[in-house]
Amino acid sequence: MKNRTIILSVFITVLFSCFAVGTYAQVNNTETQQIDIYKEFSDNSFKDAVKKITDSTILYQHLIGIKGGYGISNVSFSQDIDHKAFTTPINFGVYYTYLHSLWGYMPYFGFQTGLEYSEMGFNKLTVGEKNEVLAEEKQIYRSVQLPMLSQFRVDFWKMRVFVNIGPYGYYLLSTNLEGGIPQTTNKIGVGIMGGGGIALVMNPVELQFDCSYKYGVTNFSDPKMYSEEVWVYTNATQLTFNLGLHFRLGSGRKLKENQ
Repeated sequence: MKNRTIILSVFITVLFSCFAVGTYAQVNNTETQQIDIYKEFSDNSFKDAVKKITDSTILYQHLIGIKGGYGISNVSFSQDIDHKAFTTPINFGVYYTYLHSLWGYMPYFGFQTGLEYSEMGFNKLTVGEKNEVLAEEKQIYRSVQLPMLSQFRVDFWKMRVFVNIGPYGYYLLSTNLEGGIPQTTNKIGVGIMGGGGIALVMNPVELQFDCSYKYGVTNFSDPKMYSEEVWVYTNATQLTFNLGLHFRLGSGRKLKENQ
């Protein structure tokens, strides 16, 4: 009789424990689903939707826009070549951005690409015996560029903070030099770029401010341009400060059953 009482007591204890754990898990899961939406959207983001969405990892947004900015262009040399950067306001383009989750788990991800028109190059200096600058020759190369960027972002209130990183490619179209683009200059090149910014979201438009830095991996000029014995490696660089206007396309929501 005593053994039966002990067994019955243990059984009731285990049953009660399982019930308590299950209840806690259900409540905890409900709370997680309720607050998950706050990762990047507000209470009223989809108040008119037929079905309320609580999982922010299945939400997405397309944007298309334009931006222009002020740039500082230069070329780095592996040898001591007298030069300096020049500034230019000719930096603009059209862009497409796709905000979505990464592999269905990370809701702070996005992809951005576009077509940019920009001025590259440097100021070549003629220096005297006392290191005084005797003359400057601005070497401007007009280019079209194609960025392919990964975007990481955090949304709050009506703002978005984002960081971009990825490769880009460029093609030189023309130059201010007499005789056109020198044969020693590579017209096609690739590089890496990174930057960040902030956006003010005013549905259906966004006002964005960002800065970016580009570093050309491809040699801008032939390394043997100055000497056959001592090669000079060159890399184009750009620092730009941009202001853009982007339009949000569609409702920006996606239901799991429609995926």
